[in-house]
Amino acid sequence: MKKLLALSVLVFGVALTAVSGVVPLFLFAPMSMSTLLFNAVDVTAITAYADEHKRPLIATLVNGLDIAKDILVIPNVKNKIQLSKLSVGNGFRPYSSTTEFKKSLTFTDRELSTKTGKRELLIDVKDFKNKHLAWRTSPGNRASKGFKDMDFAPFVWDQVIKGLQREINDETAYFGFDSSATPTFNPAATYTTLLYVKFTQNSVVEYFQNVSGGTTTAGESPDTAPAKWNNVTARAVVPGIKSYIDAAITGGFAVTTTGAITSNSTAIAAFKKLFRSMPVAYQNNGVVINCSFTDAQWLIDGMEDVTKYTMAEVGEMIQNGLIPIPGTNYKGWAKPATWLGTSRRLIAQPLAPGTGMGTNLVMGTDLLSDANDIKQIPALWNEEFGISLDLGFQIQDLDALRLGDQA
Repeated sequence: MKKLLALSVLVFGVALTAVSGVVPLFLFAPMSMSTLLFNAVDVTAITAYADEHKRPLIATLVNGLDIAKDILVIPNVKNKIQLSKLSVGNGFRPYSSTTEFKKSLTFTDRELSTKTGKRELLIDVKDFKNKHLAWRTSPGNRASKGFKDMDFAPFVWDQVIKGLQREINDETAYFGFDSSATPTFNPAATYTTLLYVKFTQNSVVEYFQNVSGGTTTAGESPDTAPAKWNNVTARAVVPGIKSYIDAAITGGFAVTTTGAITSNSTAIAAFKKLFRSMPVAYQNNGVVINCSFTDAQWLIDGMEDVTKYTMAEVGEMIQNGLIPIPGTNYKGWAKPATWLGTSRRLIAQPLAPGTGMGTNLVMGTDLLSDANDIKQIPALWNEEFGISLDLGFQIQDLDALRLGDQA
């Protein structure tokens, strides 16, 4: 346990801030030429807690993502696996004594591969002084006990994990892209809206997307024209679901013409049409349509119009976060997805019975691997932490997927 020296009065503070992707967690007790020895706040509790609970923390990270509640999660993916689809052709025929074999088994593979992302944190003891959590720490020799009483270490890691969950869910899961071909920013070049570039800031490579609403002029970089660029480094970790959807559409996958959802009636019509575009076998067993909260709200408002004379409360029909789609005999369900962000794409997939989870979109993670770890390096004044996690996304079967044309 670390001890700090101070003159006569213990001054300390505790704070948690997040600035530019760095979470500094700090504690400070001043030192003078006089040397009175006493107990101070124990910052190593953060380290000990992370080391002792690294497995539960990683499990919380993966299982706590909203998207993990909406799609199939495949653990222990070390690098890549094949998502095999077996199609069995027709072969039933009248009996005869002659052997009449017919090849009817066809395997089709789609590859689920994972890549490693990381989150690094700097814990500097000096910045705990005079912060907003200081009042919660007991004075005098009970300072260390006061620190533990307020469960600061669990609080810190809980917030860190929640922040990482947010980035993966909101940025990587759907909007992630293949960063291997991302060009390095060229000051002499111009860039159109939504184009990605690599750009070095403070000796660190970051990824940016042009959000100018047009074409940038030469020299407008993330430093000189920050309003025209968004830092999307979290998207560069691994391709997300959108990248596979875009690739399928480019390859000839036909979207369903549901039209733009702008009212209660257009919402009901769009969801119903997408449900009915699914193969009958999937319709019979249940279909879930992941959608934005905007479109889910249009659908709920439309349901109120349809059911106002027959049901007092639409909320009674909602189960497992699912919204029943009128005209589907409770076989079609809509589920708003936080991971879709600003996208208005409707995504239909088979529904796992008794759950709110689809079975065609998948997330892979090396959850059981020792690569998922929280590493810590002590220094003179700081503590350095690193979290690594392997993630991958894929669509299992394009034949079990239907997409609306609203993007």
